[in-house]
Amino acid sequence: MQIHLTEKNYFRIALPLFSACIVLPMFSESMLVAALPAIEHEFNTSGIIGAWILPVVLLVGAALCPFFGTLGDSYGRKKILAICLFIYSIGVIAAGFSFDIWSLLFFRSLQGMGIAAIPIAFAMISEQFPPKKVPVGIGVLAASYGVGTMTGILCGSYIINYWGWRWTYFTLIPIVIIHLFLILFVLKNAHETDNFGTVSNSSENDSVVKSKGISERKADYKGAFLLLLAMFFFLLTITEGFESGWFVPEVFIHALLTVIFTAAFISAEKKALVPAIDLSLVKRPVVIIISAVAFLVNCMTFLYIQALPFIIQSPSGLFLEERFVGLIMIPGSVADMIASPLSSFWIREKGFLAPVIFGSLCMALTPAIFFLFPLTIISLSAGWIFFSIGMAVVSTAYLLKIIKVVPPNRTAGATGLLHSSINIGGMTGPVFAGVIIASSASRFLIAGEYWTFPSSEAFTFIFATGGVMSAVILILAVKSTRIPE
Repeated sequence: MQIHLTEKNYFRIALPLFSACIVLPMFSESMLVAALPAIEHEFNTSGIIGAWILPVVLLVGAALCPFFGTLGDSYGRKKILAICLFIYSIGVIAAGFSFDIWSLLFFRSLQGMGIAAIPIAFAMISEQFPPKKVPVGIGVLAASYGVGTMTGILCGSYIINYWGWRWTYFTLIPIVIIHLFLILFVLKNAHETDNFGTVSNSSENDSVVKSKGISERKADYKGAFLLLLAMFFFLLTITEGFESGWFVPEVFIHALLTVIFTAAFISAEKKALVPAIDLSLVKRPVVIIISAVAFLVNCMTFLYIQALPFIIQSPSGLFLEERFVGLIMIPGSVADMIASPLSSFWIREKGFLAPVIFGSLCMALTPAIFFLFPLTIISLSAGWIFFSIGMAVVSTAYLLKIIKVVPPNRTAGATGLLHSSINIGGMTGPVFAGVIIASSASRFLIAGEYWTFPSSEAFTFIFATGGVMSAVILILAVKSTRIPE
């Protein structure tokens, strides 16, 4: 059964549904931030294993994003979007019933399918909406990242504080089910939008592909699988290195497999008719530098996101309840949502150099505040606000820069490469934080139970690491603005 709507009503209803394709995965990704100490305590696991809770979602999403984009071109975007959201919904429904850390990580990996579906939502807006409404739709989807993250942290911290982390999933179950049914019965297929006066982009893409001698767009199955394996063994190498020591056979084997699968992925992408990621772009120095900046910015972002709940809840930190995680982090999320659009106007008016310097210095203020002022709610919130502003400005700058420096027909490949760097950085940051937190863990007796929390030395090392990363980002970002285009 398909619900038939007029063009005007379809736009009004479909846009929130497309937006929810981003809001819901980002919400479910961020809502557990405040629960990280409690989950580690409940499942009696180490900080390094618990550090996989956040990045496992990005691990799956990063590897499958390009793959499902191509798959949607081949088999229909609505169908692939619905399949991704169905698997994502299973992950959400099952996660609340996790019986150990490994089951939680598995169910969280299923939720990575929601991240993988996000590019399809962007493509369907371009495909289905009238041309004059496409910019509005893209703008709403771009803002949905911040909305999902902000509401996830805020609502999640309160739900966790009063009812426990499992209820973050229980309250989300009816929402994801209703959203999936609306996707199935409200959204239209490409051929059904012709009466709206739009033209399917997929047909245009197919003609371009055929002009290159390719009969049809083929999903890059091999590339997606090899990239997933390479990233998995990379994170496993870091984990095992801490757990068992860096010079044991297991760590050597995992590191070797990381190299092997990375090399195999590069070889597969070079041979693919329609590669998921255009690796030929790395021959340009500016693209390499921009990708490195993107990796470092997102790595530092998730380094802090992983560490902040422990700083806020630990007896060696602020020793506050879970709800304060949302209260402290929300001002930064609001600053991010405001700074992103403002920085785009600034960059268009003044160029890239001044904004990237400003953004890098703002990020550097976060460790400076930590080292110069006593640790309080105000100082920690202020540090997160400055970091969020700097991160928003630098992120906007490198997104606009990558679009400017590559030819129009290479934009898709360039943004695919950039988002891979972003996602790999987001996976690596929590693991680094987990290594630091677990290396200085101490036991505290709280309300008759022993809890494991990091010492204050771990927080010092985390912010020192952030300071070094900020300096490297400043150097690389400035260098990227001075390389001839």
